[in-house]
Formats: sequence, structure tokens, C-alpha cells
Amino acid sequence: MEELIHFFQGTMEEPGVFSWFHLIVLIPIISLAIFVPLKFKNCSEKVYKRILLYSWISLLVLEAFKQVIKSFHYGEPSYWEYSYQDFPFGLCSMIYYFIPIIVFVNKEKHPKIVDAATGYLCLITLVAGIIVCSYTEMATTTLIYINIQTFIHHGSQVVLGIFIYVWNRKSVTIKTYYRSMIAFIVTVVMAIGFNLIFYPHPCDLFFINPTRITRLPIGKTIHEKAGYAVFLICYLHAVAILSLTAYIVETSIYKLVLKKRNPKLVNN
Repeated sequence: MEELIHFFQGTMEEPGVFSWFHLIVLIPIISLAIFVPLKFKNCSEKVYKRILLYSWISLLVLEAFKQVIKSFHYGEPSYWEYSYQDFPFGLCSMIYYFIPIIVFVNKEKHPKIVDAATGYLCLITLVAGIIVCSYTEMATTTLIYINIQTFIHHGSQVVLGIFIYVWNRKSVTIKTYYRSMIAFIVTVVMAIGFNLIFYPHPCDLFFINPTRITRLPIGKTIHEKAGYAVFLICYLHAVAILSLTAYIVETSIYKLVLKKRNPKLVNN
């Protein structure tokens, strides 16, 4: 088992933006982001939930391997030291927690909860996935497995985020956005709590640890110059604006397609 883990801990040159590795992994991500929503846009709810469930299980397995690889140190002697920095409660980890809500929570009994989870995944985590897939330095390393896993994970955020919106295109409204923001604030508070609980271990969940300077490129400057409170306010507003932009873009595209097919269905 130790040898297997050691194999997965093989190293490579850290992929940069638009490096050969980055460009290669973008091909299946972009292809699936187009194919899956178009292929399954009108599938049954059973198929919809099955796709999300199988994706969720696959991502969890890959995440479990990641946790072991980042925490197990092969050598003489080998030892285990948990990597708190990789605790699965980052902004991009929310896919692990909100897919089960969509799959298992009864939408008829709890429509607002399912709607909030839907909005979180097709707006907030979609934007986060696009940013990481575009700006690779936020998630890549020299470990081969981690680089493969991170692109599968963040690529899945993009693919599933678009798919979730397309499948729910008739029911996603501005209220979905507001509900997703409420869910986002709840997870932000939880992330801050985990950051404080894990102190002094190196941990920066959601990139908003009040005891550490954030690693976000622009946020780091704001944090250092203006303090944590100003940085946190800017962070929350940035997520809100980017998520609203995603909502506007997605709904605009849907309305354009709908109008093209039947102009009488969409008012100017």
C-alpha cells in the first residue's frame, strides 16, 4: 500500500497557465461542458440525479486518494501528518455537500433548500471552477496525481454547473441566486469557524482565514494594505457579483435560444 501511495506521489514540473498540460486537460473539460448539457438537457429527473450521484461518488473517491497522498509521507520511516490545508471544505469543495441535497432532498417538501443548492452549484461553484481552470496556479503543484485530480475536480464543477443550470433552466430565477447567496454566507461562516478551530495548523479554507494573509492574488494586496475586514467585504462582494454575472449570462443565453426557436415566447 505504501508503494502504491509513493507511486501516486510522483512529481512533475508544476503546470503553468497555458502550459502543455493545461491546454491538454482543457480539451476534455470544454468538450464535456458542451456535450453533457446538450445531450441530457431534457433527460428525466431520474437520469439527472443519477448523473449527479455517479459524478459525486467518483469525485469523492478521487478526493479520498488526495487526502491520503497529501498527508502520508513515504520514507524511512514513513509517517502520517494530516494536511489541514487540504481539509475538504474549500469553496470548490462545496460540490461534495450540495450535490447530495439535490439528489436526496425531496424538492416538493423543501423547494427552497434544493433551489439554493442548485444555485450554489450552477452559479457560485461554476464561477470558481472556471477561475481555477483558467488560472492554474491556484490549484496545481508538482505532484502528478494532485494535478490530475484538481483538473478533474474543477473541470467537473464547470461541466456539472452548466448541466445543472441547463436542466433546471425553466425554474432558475433571481430568487435562486438570492437563496444561493444565503447558503454561501452560511458556508463562509462555517469556513471561518474551521479556520479558527484548526489554528495554528496551516489552513486557509475559502481563502478567508482571519489569522493568515490570504493567497488570493488581488485579495492578498487588499488584506495587507486595508486589513481583514475590508478584504472580507471585498471578497463577499466579488463572489456575489461574479455569481450574479453567471446568472445573467446563463439566463440571457437561454432566453436568446428560446426566442430564436419561438419569438412569441420571449418578450423583449
